[in-house]
Amino acid sequence: MYPNAETTGSAPVVAVIAEVRFTDAPRLRRQETLDAVAIAVDGRFPVTEPLTGVNLADAGPGLPPRVEQRQGILLRNADSTESLTITATTLSYETTNFTGLEAIRTAIAAGCRALVDAQITSGLQRVGLRYIDEIRVPQPPADARGWATWIDGGLLGPLAVTPDHVPSRGIQGVAAFDLGGRAGLNVQYAAFANGSATLPQHLRRRPYAPGPFFGLDFDGFYEFGTDEYVGMDADVVTDILAKLDAPITSAFQRAITDNARAQFGPAVAGPNGASRHRGDPLAGPL
Repeated sequence: MYPNAETTGSAPVVAVIAEVRFTDAPRLRRQETLDAVAIAVDGRFPVTEPLTGVNLADAGPGLPPRVEQRQGILLRNADSTESLTITATTLSYETTNFTGLEAIRTAIAAGCRALVDAQITSGLQRVGLRYIDEIRVPQPPADARGWATWIDGGLLGPLAVTPDHVPSRGIQGVAAFDLGGRAGLNVQYAAFANGSATLPQHLRRRPYAPGPFFGLDFDGFYEFGTDEYVGMDADVVTDILAKLDAPITSAFQRAITDNARAQFGPAVAGPNGASRHRGDPLAGPL
């Protein structure tokens, strides 16, 4: 998403989640299958633990959600900064130490290949890629209008409806985009007086200075139709992730100002400091 993000400690991305949903795989309810998958990726994810808790599943039109026990495994690296989660219908990769798109793709590819080797023949249903950002700056503004130094005015426009002398404590919004075909992008944003974004609890996040921050949440996805069966395939999934990353990068660059790019340095700037994708369309059809 942000070139050379690994070279700076101030990169705004605080978590990335990539998820593959597929048709139900009963084999993944067998412990021996989960063990085989865990062994296949234990070089990168040596820590293994069972999933616990419950999920709320759709019970059908007009019916309340159905409570189901979670069943699967959670695999983490030794530093607890990245993980793979596997259930009978999902493969998820999460990290709080983003070092580039390729790291995401290789992790998901390893998971997909492990599933294929375990004779999981499920059909792909959805591939998602989500970036969560916290814009934290020196001397953050007490009035949400002050974020105009760092955040594009297009996101702060509603603050103009009140007189300037009336303090604004926050703003939030959501926008949805059609990326063509079966792909889409949902963008959420908000100014917060304190706290932090909600991140995966099983991962360790990097330290941060408490105080106001501006949150940006980019959730891209591609959904497979029911008219064609596409089996579990690492190449298909990683190609979709790359195509989703491009519009997310573009949207992020449009959301921030040159002051933010100067603050975060190479984490958000392209070659020679030029902003990436500035003025580019969000994306072509996937």
